[in-house]
Amino acid sequence: MILYNSPLIRLEYAPATDILTADLSASYEFYAMEVQEALNTIAKYIRHYDVKRLLMDSRKRIVQIENDRYAAIMSAFMQELETTRLQKLARLQTGNTDRENLAKTMQAQFIRTFQMKTFPEMDQALDWLKSK
Repeated sequence: MILYNSPLIRLEYAPATDILTADLSASYEFYAMEVQEALNTIAKYIRHYDVKRLLMDSRKRIVQIENDRYAAIMSAFMQELETTRLQKLARLQTGNTDRENLAKTMQAQFIRTFQMKTFPEMDQALDWLKSK
């Protein structure tokens, strides 16, 4: 079921598997406030629906933000997710070296209460999310 749909983000929830899919690839370019708004929306829905599994797809998104600002936004998002009951976060590889390195840094520095993995394909990510 579609929970939220805007030009920035589409959130689709599958209650049977408890997977929230956050598709951030609809909009081509993202700026700081848009990224922050999209991530706040994701966190709000995770909290409201008590989501345990999250799939993030931002493969097509181009971020028009300096790396330090983007890192701060992502850091705040990861810290917010740490306060939820999220158990697994699967993300799809972007092909952008800076963003992939930032994801690894976030994983090492902030993630303590849930698992996070990056996958090249959607099917692999979904299989991992569904596994025990």
